[in-house]
Amino acid sequence: MNTSNTSLSPLGDRHPTIRSLTYIGLIGLGLLAGILVMLIANPVPPRSQLAEIRLVERSEADQETTDMELSPPTTVGGSTFRNVAHSAVQSVVSISVQFGWHAHLWASLDMDEGRDSEGSGVVITPQGHILTNYHLIENAGKLNVLFADKREYEAYTVGVDRSADLAVIQIVLGPGESVKSMTIGDSETLQLGDWVLAIGNPLQLNSTVTAGIVSGKGRSMNIIDTDFGVEDFIQTDAAINPGNSGGALVNLQGELIGINTAIATNSGYFEGYGFAIPVNLAIRVASDLIEFGEFRRSYMGVMQTDIDAKLARALGMTSVQGVFLDQVYEGGAAEIAGLRPGDVIYEVDGRPIDKANQLQSTVLLKPPYSKIEVGYWRDGQINSTELTLLGQDHPHVASWLMEMGYRPDPEVLQARYLDEWGLVIRDKSEEDEAQYGTLEGIIIQRVIRQDEIANLQEGMLIKRINGRSIHSVKEAIKELRSAGETVRFSLEDKWSTQHMVSLSALK
Repeated sequence: MNTSNTSLSPLGDRHPTIRSLTYIGLIGLGLLAGILVMLIANPVPPRSQLAEIRLVERSEADQETTDMELSPPTTVGGSTFRNVAHSAVQSVVSISVQFGWHAHLWASLDMDEGRDSEGSGVVITPQGHILTNYHLIENAGKLNVLFADKREYEAYTVGVDRSADLAVIQIVLGPGESVKSMTIGDSETLQLGDWVLAIGNPLQLNSTVTAGIVSGKGRSMNIIDTDFGVEDFIQTDAAINPGNSGGALVNLQGELIGINTAIATNSGYFEGYGFAIPVNLAIRVASDLIEFGEFRRSYMGVMQTDIDAKLARALGMTSVQGVFLDQVYEGGAAEIAGLRPGDVIYEVDGRPIDKANQLQSTVLLKPPYSKIEVGYWRDGQINSTELTLLGQDHPHVASWLMEMGYRPDPEVLQARYLDEWGLVIRDKSEEDEAQYGTLEGIIIQRVIRQDEIANLQEGMLIKRINGRSIHSVKEAIKELRSAGETVRFSLEDKWSTQHMVSLSALK
């Protein structure tokens, strides 16, 4: 009798399957032990720890990162991602920013000082107006714009609004030249779960397209650090990274429905959630910046807070709805219309209101002195009233803004491209004080006109337009709008020589 096999354990050759499972179990135990050691050395943050909300801004060339792109079906709701992406990328640009006016000196010497920051923008008019984020071009000295087809242009600031984190710049186009602008959609029609594409230039990867859905609406994260900051963000899981700032969020019709602005992140890169400014608000701001050089806000004259279940019970409400008016300012639009502290606004122009930031953004969509219909709850009764929104130029509004400690942002030193006149003008900088001292006026930064204009040179101080003293770019634009087809400039050059130049508008 062969007794050699009797000394084998049950895990011997007579049970090869059991033996292999033992090896797998041992390997698994080793892996588990390794994972436990790693977790002890590098503990995972608790779920309760909120991700930091960061503006999507600067990207560095030496960062080793990967761009996250989803791979959804090629056709959704009858529209292809391919067709939408192909059309939309033509109107999304890369914006390179050099900070400080020294950048213009380097440019004039044909020297490249290096690019300080890069982001994205969206073309909104054939004349080359580009919508982007304020935080991208804040304190910019030189702006260069690169299109997907490699066309490159110099750009200048048209206007900014820090409270909405929005800005409009304009590229310098040649005679008869135009660019493709993006079709503007309606962000009010967005629903949770709608497919969207995020288009921009993240991590220096130009013309990048990512896909996702609308994962939230009406988000407010307190990231705009300024008086009366406006936050009513669209939330999306389409990948957004540094460099996407100012880029486009589009629907499957290829329409612009948001301006990509921020991400929720602990690492500095995309971790699942990005945020975009709704296009309805963005275009409202941009239209004012183009026409007036500033955003003309509307004011209702209230301080409001969200309604929660506890407050709703205390008020005797049967549902948690609307926003509670903590304060109604004397002489404001709300007080004039009969609203009182303690009222609950639940509707504006037929639109349900459930959050304080939602009420604020709804008001800001209307220009000053326009009328709105407000539905409100008081003492168990549903009421409605019509009120006329007021502007900051209204005496009562100016008064209570001052009492609240509000001060307008200081004038932003910016260059304004005036395509009708073929000039770039800007406010005086501290560097100009050495040249012109306390003389009032603005600076000609660049002469773009193709025709020869005697005695009109870069660096000159414009002191008067049609005999009216000029103290700022804003005043100059106002004067030029009412000037007709010909204006007279009173100028002074760096040698203190006085000049008088008649200038005709370009056709």
